[in-house]
Amino acid sequence: MKLFHKLSAALMAAALAAALLLSAIFFSFQNRTVRQAQEARLQALEQSVAAMIGEAELAGDPLMAVDYLSGVCSSKPEIDFCDVDIGRGARPVHTTRKKAPHKSDSLITKEIRGKKFAARINFSSQALELERRVALAGVWRDLAAAFLVSMVAAALIGLLLARRLTRRLRRLAAEAAEVGEGKFGVKTDASGSDEVAELAGALNTMSDRLLELDAMKKNFTASVTHELRSPLGVIETYAAMLLKEKEHFRAEDLEVFARIKENAGRLANFVTAMLDLAKLERGKMELRAAREDPLALARDAADFLRPKAEEKGVTLVVEAAGTGAALLDRELLTHALTNLLSNAIKFTPEGGKVTVRALLSGGKFRVEVQDTGPGLKDCEGDKLFAPFAQGSAAPGHGGTGLGLALVKSIAELHQGTAGCAPVPAGGALFWIEIPVA
Repeated sequence: MKLFHKLSAALMAAALAAALLLSAIFFSFQNRTVRQAQEARLQALEQSVAAMIGEAELAGDPLMAVDYLSGVCSSKPEIDFCDVDIGRGARPVHTTRKKAPHKSDSLITKEIRGKKFAARINFSSQALELERRVALAGVWRDLAAAFLVSMVAAALIGLLLARRLTRRLRRLAAEAAEVGEGKFGVKTDASGSDEVAELAGALNTMSDRLLELDAMKKNFTASVTHELRSPLGVIETYAAMLLKEKEHFRAEDLEVFARIKENAGRLANFVTAMLDLAKLERGKMELRAAREDPLALARDAADFLRPKAEEKGVTLVVEAAGTGAALLDRELLTHALTNLLSNAIKFTPEGGKVTVRALLSGGKFRVEVQDTGPGLKDCEGDKLFAPFAQGSAAPGHGGTGLGLALVKSIAELHQGTAGCAPVPAGGALFWIEIPVA
């Protein structure tokens, strides 16, 4: 469940709980108010009857009290029945209501006594309860309407708050992913004083520090590889000179010299690749673009490595389609194509086949190199273009893990892309695609 939905649900649940609590409190207050109003009305009626009895006693007219009570009992539905005592004992008061009093068992009796006359008013508890229910039903309707409106408003406010907060978190996640991909130095908006702003500030500090460390690493790599090239060249040159003086050395010595020359050359190639990669990463590698025929470059790269393929017993086929020229760096693109072809030949067993497909069409130049080697495992292609990364088939084949990283960097330097995919029939497919002007 996403944080957006969790926050929205939490905010709406909090609003619902608050609305229910406030509704319960308000309803309790209204219920008490209705009861107090009923009690006040009954008390006022009792006082009115007491005053009328007093006036009837002063006037010496008991019918005045009887008539008043009859009118009160007839007009008040909450009064069940009334009794009056005018010196002859308690007698029921006749009313003009069509429905006779039902003599409810649940009565509230109020007795009013004067000096000579007395009255007793019996209020119906059921009638009073019905009156309260009618009054509270209106309160319930108003509360329900207010509750629905408040919940809609709370839902909208909750969604807006959750969207605003999660939008900031999504932006942080995206920028953290960029840092994870090696794009150090990216900055995010750290304005505000909440915890998200503190997290954004920490991410910015981390990104700046990683950028510094990455620059130090690249400078160190460039310096070390540059300093290693000269002594390695000297070692390889002297080993070659010693191999030419065969008559002065034993066979065992010549074998050692050949091994020194071979390893010095391999290390020199590695140092050169490291230096090229460091230049590309630091933006020091210049793109010397010129109008070239990219299809001819693909054929030349294949012709250059054809002897190596024939020596291993691998068939090398070139399929080119399209015509035209493009602005590109001949040396760098040839280097990338040579790396792809060299890898394909290296991993293709004897009797296998390497196919080079070059296509110039739709404003793009695409080269595909397909082999019949061991292929790629699932999700393995994502890491092969990282520096020093090697696939599951690499053990036993040598290599430094820098070739494909250089291929990707050269393609990106041309504003293009590089990728790979397994071949269903077996083998692997690597490709470069660059836009052409």
